[in-house]
Amino acid sequence: MPDAEELEAARRLASLALAELSRHDKSFSTSPPCAGLPALLRHCLGLLPLLNAGDPRLAARCCCGLLAFLGAIISRNPSPSLLPSLEVVVESLAFSDRLRTYLAMADCAAPEGSRIFKALPCQGEHHVTLELVCCHFISSLQDEGSLQDEGGFEVFLSALSCSWNKSLGNPEISFQGALRLIHMTCLFPLPVVVQAHLLMLASRCFSDQNLDLHLHAFEHAMDLYVRYLPALDVFNRTNGKKIPWSSSVNQRPFSCFIKDATDQKLRSQIAGLLSFCQLHSGDDLPTNESDIDRLIEENQHILHEKFRQESIVVLKDILSNIMCCANQEEVLASDTEVSDGIICLAAVLRLMGSSLLHILHCFSQMRSASDKTNVITLCMEYNVICKIICLLGQHEANELHRYNLLDIIGMPVDRERASVLMLAHFATLSICCVRRRVGFLWKGCVVMMIMSINLIAEEEGLGTFQLSTDVSKESAVFCNTEERTLEVSGRAKALASQYVTIHKVHKGRHVDGDGSSLGAPQKCESSIRKVDGQAFLECHPEYSADWNDLTDFIECEDGKNYSNTLIQQRKFKKFKYEKWCSTRQHNLESTVNILGLKWRS
Repeated sequence: MPDAEELEAARRLASLALAELSRHDKSFSTSPPCAGLPALLRHCLGLLPLLNAGDPRLAARCCCGLLAFLGAIISRNPSPSLLPSLEVVVESLAFSDRLRTYLAMADCAAPEGSRIFKALPCQGEHHVTLELVCCHFISSLQDEGSLQDEGGFEVFLSALSCSWNKSLGNPEISFQGALRLIHMTCLFPLPVVVQAHLLMLASRCFSDQNLDLHLHAFEHAMDLYVRYLPALDVFNRTNGKKIPWSSSVNQRPFSCFIKDATDQKLRSQIAGLLSFCQLHSGDDLPTNESDIDRLIEENQHILHEKFRQESIVVLKDILSNIMCCANQEEVLASDTEVSDGIICLAAVLRLMGSSLLHILHCFSQMRSASDKTNVITLCMEYNVICKIICLLGQHEANELHRYNLLDIIGMPVDRERASVLMLAHFATLSICCVRRRVGFLWKGCVVMMIMSINLIAEEEGLGTFQLSTDVSKESAVFCNTEERTLEVSGRAKALASQYVTIHKVHKGRHVDGDGSSLGAPQKCESSIRKVDGQAFLECHPEYSADWNDLTDFIECEDGKNYSNTLIQQRKFKKFKYEKWCSTRQHNLESTVNILGLKWRS
């Protein structure tokens, strides 16, 4: 119970707020709402619990005033200028059961013809929030001055395409409030496209550097992603049955929770949006190298700042390889079928990419702080990210979409390494998107590949890509010799990169099966006759005749046995990696013991 002074102050503020709110209500039809309306609504919603405890009669008046305002918005097909006001109300209701109860009770007490919500007291008053969420979605697609709402559809598709350079403004709802709404509505059979709308709303929210909140958002987005992924029929699950599309606790039709008029508007807008996306699904697909350059330029600001130039080279090479692979099979526009599940997948990628961008920024700040506690937290949180990403490992490309990813991403796919696994996964999915002409999902895949490259840059400064970049820097397809220009296959390029790795790591001390040297020390080069690499290539278990183009690039010693060289090098690399992991683990445990903390593996 508030004291007398506090209650009197609340009464005065409530009276002023109600008068101001009433003035706004009457001016809706003649002028757009002022910028201070969201703050006024937040003020009224904050006063309501206090008034109800000390002056229930005034609280009832305040509640009726809020209902009148909401009724005016819903009944007049609000323009996007009123969306911030709706966001304030929806966020407040998402966090307060009491507010939902007040509004539901006041609405039930109103005459039947003037009620704005469907009376369902047995559902915990969530129908109030669901009605307003649907109203927000419908209003976001409104296009003033047009009967077809194509302008609103175009804005939705642009946001779905991860157009990071086109800011739609920060919504009034907080990041935490948007996540709360997403979790709350998952309990009900909310239309999938409306779920996508909430996911994109969350990705646009301005957020502080709350690492835990972004980790939570990233984990939830990944859960949704693997739930909707079977709709594309690109990946097979490797460990069990497919996750059902809908996991709603309440199996009643969604129309039971909202008014009939809202349901009709919702169905009409969803149908129109799906048709629009179907018509324009291929608009964002690149057709040539300049389109890829433009796409990279649009997104270069989200690349790791320290390795931006190197990352651009790597990304361009990957995207060019993807387009080349995808275009090997003719695609007809009539094959495109845009479903609500595909739209939700693209929205999930938008939230996933946005959250991961914030997470990596937090990691960068923690690393620069030079604090042992921050370093430990960084290691633990990085492990959390890796575990979340490894959910992708339960999906592998089916027979129709299995490609030579070594040729595409320029590095072998290590399923135990989260960053590389994510890069390979979205490279595969992006090929499917190009072939099916789903441009907005393709751009989401590009953003996730950028995030994968950022993760790799965080781990080792793009060292993984450096060798393949060195090999292909002169030309990605042709190698010039003194006699002729030789076309080199993708598999041959991969082997060339592998041999460069061996040469750099073990230069001057390579050992083959009989103990002889693969590359003689520099001081002895003049006394040993060199021949081409035919002997080395033939000892490879996957050797084929099309590798003969590489012989001019490899030097061998005449008469030496190379049959065991590759096995020895793999053993040596494995030994070095295990030794590095052991040393790293020991150092981390020592640091934790010094700080008196218990190491969490």
